[in-house]
Amino acid sequence: MNPILTVWRVLAVAALLSALPAAAAEQVTVERDTVLYAEPRIDSSQVAQLKQGTTGEVVAKSGVWLNIRTQSATGWLFSFHVRFPSQQPSQSGEGSALGRLFAPRRTNVGVTSTIGIRGLDEEDLRQARFNADQMRLLDGYAAGREAAQSQARESGLDAVRVDYLGASTQ
Repeated sequence: MNPILTVWRVLAVAALLSALPAAAAEQVTVERDTVLYAEPRIDSSQVAQLKQGTTGEVVAKSGVWLNIRTQSATGWLFSFHVRFPSQQPSQSGEGSALGRLFAPRRTNVGVTSTIGIRGLDEEDLRQARFNADQMRLLDGYAAGREAAQSQARESGLDAVRVDYLGASTQ
C-alpha cells in the first residue's frame, strides 16, 4: 500500500474526529417553551419542560432532533426550538458549524422553519405488513354520516354543492 496515501487517510480521519467534539459541545438557547424527551421520538417519556431562554449544550444529533444537556436535565428536543449563537457567519467566515447548518434564523426578519417528511420508497413498500390492530385503531376514528353532519351543524357549517373540475356549467 502507498505510504503517502495511508498518511493522508490517517490525517483525514484525525481531522474529522477532532471536529466532532467541537460540534457536539455547541451552546444553544431554547427559543420557546418546549418539552425535553428521553429519546428522539415524540411518543417517548418527557424528561423536563424547558422555558424559553434556557441554555444548554448539544451532545448529540439525530435527524431533526438534538440531545441537549441543561443545568436541570438532559434529553431530546426538535432542533427548530433552539437558536445557535452564531447562525450568521461573519464576513471572515467565522461562525458555528451547527449554526450555519440550521441558518438562516435571524431575529430581524420573519423566517418560517419547516420539516421535510420523507415519503415511502420501494424498500418501505416491500417490507410493509398488514397490522390488524392498527386497522382496528384507524376504524375507531371513523365518523358515520349522521355524526359528521351533526358535528358540522354544531360548528355552524353549511352544506355546499361543489361541481367537479371541468364540469360544464349549463
